[in-house]
Amino acid sequence: MIRDFLIINCTGKNDSIALKVDNKFFFKKLQINLTKNEKLALETLSFLKENKVNINNEFSLIVNSGPGSFSGIRTALAVAKGIQIVSKVNIYSYNNFLLYAAPHLNKKTNIISVQRTYNSYYYSKISFKDFYTFTAPKKLDFNFLQSKDSIIIAAQEIVNDSIFNNICRKKIKIVGFNLKNVEILAENNLFENELIKPLYLS
Repeated sequence: MIRDFLIINCTGKNDSIALKVDNKFFFKKLQINLTKNEKLALETLSFLKENKVNINNEFSLIVNSGPGSFSGIRTALAVAKGIQIVSKVNIYSYNNFLLYAAPHLNKKTNIISVQRTYNSYYYSKISFKDFYTFTAPKKLDFNFLQSKDSIIIAAQEIVNDSIFNNICRKKIKIVGFNLKNVEILAENNLFENELIKPLYLS
């Protein structure tokens, strides 16, 4: 079970770092375009020191793999791997499809989480049987949402896009950005820890 962890969220939007230590949660918003390794490393180390965190092999680093700014995500992963080399911590990743779906995982039903990148839409299907599993993101076909009997997750900024015009509004759950929802992903074992790389969707 992942208990104490540092989150690095640098996708170019809502860039921030957060800590969960001894059941307390700390959050810090980062300045825009913090894409240089040394700057992010200094911010991160300062945040850990400020909150008196002792990093050991029971501590975990959790990085947002996207979608979003490729350079920002790559920098976040580089910083996390640098800390891992020094402190022997575990690194995990999550993505925005899962983060936004997290508040609805308690329903134990099928979820379609939708994200917009540039002018395209992608989705990840999150399914529940005995536990949750999720698919790799796929490009969204406009007819796909109409044909599925699932909860549809949409961020506040895209819910009024035309893609949702013919969808029953009761099926659509509007969500906002909240890094505390990473805790829900941890509880449901929805992190990745192998071959972690930026989730790049054109």
